[in-house]
Amino acid sequence: MKILFPFLVFGILLFGSWKLIQMRPDPQAREVKRKIPFVEVIQAEKNPLRSSIVAYGTIQPRTQTTLIAEVPGIIEEVAPFESEGTNRTSFRPGGFFQKGDLLLKIEDVDLVTTEAEARANLRRTELQLIQERELAKQAKIEWGDRDWSLASDLVKRIPQIEKAEAESRAAEARLTQSTRDLNRSWVRAPFEGRILKTMADVGQQVGAGASAALAEIYALDAAEINLALSRSEMSFLGFADGFKPLDKLNVQTQVLDASGTVIHQGVLDRSEGVVDPRTRLTKLIATVVGCFANPYSTNPVNNPLAVGQFVSLRLVGAEVDVFLVPESAFRTQETILVVDTENRLNTRTVSVIHRTDEQAWVTHGLSNGDKVCVTPIEIIAEGMQVKLVNQIVDSNQTSP
Repeated sequence: MKILFPFLVFGILLFGSWKLIQMRPDPQAREVKRKIPFVEVIQAEKNPLRSSIVAYGTIQPRTQTTLIAEVPGIIEEVAPFESEGTNRTSFRPGGFFQKGDLLLKIEDVDLVTTEAEARANLRRTELQLIQERELAKQAKIEWGDRDWSLASDLVKRIPQIEKAEAESRAAEARLTQSTRDLNRSWVRAPFEGRILKTMADVGQQVGAGASAALAEIYALDAAEINLALSRSEMSFLGFADGFKPLDKLNVQTQVLDASGTVIHQGVLDRSEGVVDPRTRLTKLIATVVGCFANPYSTNPVNNPLAVGQFVSLRLVGAEVDVFLVPESAFRTQETILVVDTENRLNTRTVSVIHRTDEQAWVTHGLSNGDKVCVTPIEIIAEGMQVKLVNQIVDSNQTSP
């Protein structure tokens, strides 16, 4: 009995297991539904847009020069002069002046003496010339009835007269020079401008072994802005190095304040033809007229610029036909996803000429009406089925 009991228990268990297997329900077949992702699309449309680039530059005067003393001497007085009352001219750093304004006076005692001597010498040579001409007349009278053409040039006093004429012309030139030097002892402004820095003052010797530099000055008419762009940016704006485009094609330069408001406008004037070896950027010059503070202007300058100021710029160039595509649409730098008529994704390679923080300017690779996918998708396959967001809206409106 003890020997049969294990076999009996094993048989019972085997029978129970078989019974349980027979009692299990049959599995029901279920249809596996594939999840189709929803995407948002935009419709591609090509439009003409003005190319625009944000850049930065430094303000410099278009005309800047060193004022030089043309005659030697000691500086007696500098502007402002007490005799000129409320004249705004000032020979100090930051001082303004108009063209022809007197900036400083150099001691002119020696120059006055030189001019007086030159004037006296001119009178002597003029007297000598008159005397020689009268002596020539007297010589002709003394020649009598003889043929005057047979007389030598010396008898006719031709050499003497030519010498006197030459000395008179030389004396006149020396007088002109001495008068000019005397006038130059009063140093006047060559243009309407402002003083950057002075290098001489009252009591200082200038010239005659000492430095003749008086001041660094600049004109108030226009400023230049030094900036740098890459070759691709220049091409995007339509600016060609060495070529002066027509006025309507000029690259406009807008100077911006901290809030992005345009405070001054100018043009991209020229390229220096130099590429910085470190940055590989081309140095360019923009010109802005009437942007410096000017107390003599009839129209006060709002938001005046200062020499050496660092400014933000917006360069507006040629008109370009482009598609504006959001950066979210790009899988790589030059590929995007396009949804076809069957709502399937297709990869498309495009040509991008410019990028901003949010958009890319596409010139080739798209056609008007193309549906560009702007929803980032982690895993995609060519021809993958998708649903459009706008179809969800439609389906909700038509649902019972």
